[in-house]
Amino acid sequence: MRISVIGVLTVFMILCAFAQKAGKITNAEEILAKTVKAVDGVKDFSAVIDAEVNMDRVQIPKMHAELFFKKPDKVHFSSQSFLLVPREGIAFNPATLQAHYLPTSAVRDTVEGKILFKLLLAAKDSQTRLRSLSLWVDPSNWTVTKMETVPYEGRTLAMDFVYELQQEKYWLPSKMVAAFSSESDKRQKEAPQSTENQFDGPQRSLPRNGKVTVVYSNYKINIDLPDSIFEKKKTE
Repeated sequence: MRISVIGVLTVFMILCAFAQKAGKITNAEEILAKTVKAVDGVKDFSAVIDAEVNMDRVQIPKMHAELFFKKPDKVHFSSQSFLLVPREGIAFNPATLQAHYLPTSAVRDTVEGKILFKLLLAAKDSQTRLRSLSLWVDPSNWTVTKMETVPYEGRTLAMDFVYELQQEKYWLPSKMVAAFSSESDKRQKEAPQSTENQFDGPQRSLPRNGKVTVVYSNYKINIDLPDSIFEKKKTE
């Protein structure tokens, strides 16, 4: 009898420990913090980007430019044509999400046979353009593999990311696919006023339906980019 009691207690303790560990793993705030830590050493970078845009009833030539990024949320393109590309994805920084959004839940989700964490985030400021977000995080390297949102115009924006290891320590995007879809082209709501940040960039209106594919190459990381690169030039 004593052996049975000890056995039951042992099993109970193991189950409690497992449940505690699982609870820690699925903590939304901790998961988001891990995505921030994964790229914490990246202070700035430049990269060559090539984009292909496929939109309904719109023909846009392929785009080529250099992307400059500096923490926390400074972004500059060498070509103005990249204003068509969703800024919230092309220079994605998890720290910006952490600053402007609250993680509300985290669950395990299987995507293409791989177990990911799905996080739901709510904007801290009600005036933020993207008020809620869903993130899918890969726990093998703590990268955001997908982000989805329903902006103010009722259009769905989904972004999928593919990563490559840079300098043998930083997982940065090698490809991003942004897909836009809209259930209706009826009366649109105007965007709420808000301060400009990575999620309130120069793109004030999303395309109705279509897809943007961005390929990244030739990363140069931590090159001490000057702030002057990101200053808006005055029009004469």
